[in-house]
Amino acid sequence: MNKYLKGCLIVFAVLLCIGLLIIAWIWWALENRHKNAERDGVEISLICDTVKMVTEQPALGFIKFEASDLETLKFQILRDGKFIEEKIIRTDFTKKNDDIIWKVSIPYKQFFKTDTIVLTTANKLIYYISDYHHYAYLQYGMFGYLGSHDCRFSENCIINGRHSSGIIDRMDGWVNVEKARHITYLDPSTDEYEAFARSMPVKTRDAEIIFQDNRANKTLYSMYSYGIEVTPNGSYYVFAEELENRRGHMDVIKINTKTGAYKRYKNYPFEN
Repeated sequence: MNKYLKGCLIVFAVLLCIGLLIIAWIWWALENRHKNAERDGVEISLICDTVKMVTEQPALGFIKFEASDLETLKFQILRDGKFIEEKIIRTDFTKKNDDIIWKVSIPYKQFFKTDTIVLTTANKLIYYISDYHHYAYLQYGMFGYLGSHDCRFSENCIINGRHSSGIIDRMDGWVNVEKARHITYLDPSTDEYEAFARSMPVKTRDAEIIFQDNRANKTLYSMYSYGIEVTPNGSYYVFAEELENRRGHMDVIKINTKTGAYKRYKNYPFEN
């Protein structure tokens, strides 16, 4: 082997080693930053969430309501078992100003995170809103986590016992609070839902077939899953069907998880 070729091979080997070392260092740095981000995401979020007050006036979005259902909204703070600071606001929602989601902000400049905001709509549906929190927003660059952060407010909360992004759904409204407190909801696609459904004689797929066999629509296919409702008297798969002859209106269908018995509600949740 001539000296020129041997020298080229040595240079190539050195450059290859340097390249591999650089790649290994980048990989190690990215992995290390990823681990730091996971750790800081948990630890710093806990620190951020030590803030006791909510001052951001979180927004609430309303879906499946008629404008008349929301003409007035009554807000109350439930603190230490007592209702305080009642506020009533009037809205001017119309189908023209927003066809999808109407929004209002909670009308309190500040309240404790331990408080529950109680909302009553004009059509007497009740919503208990709680569990707001702050979290760590981690800052990233081209090569991953930079090690810096700031604390931000999350509008995710719990509404009537269900995890929500701040959306007030007509279907989730309570008419009788004491009765509703004894009902548990298992949201679709959660581990709890899947485990419960597997343990029942009527599985999720069975319930979907029962729903399809009892559709009200002739052409429009509409099926919304609201999970499983667990009550002291039994448990039910809950579906909704938007009617083709009354667009925007939802019928609710409950299917018994043990027997497969089917019941349709035309004015849910009032006739529930």
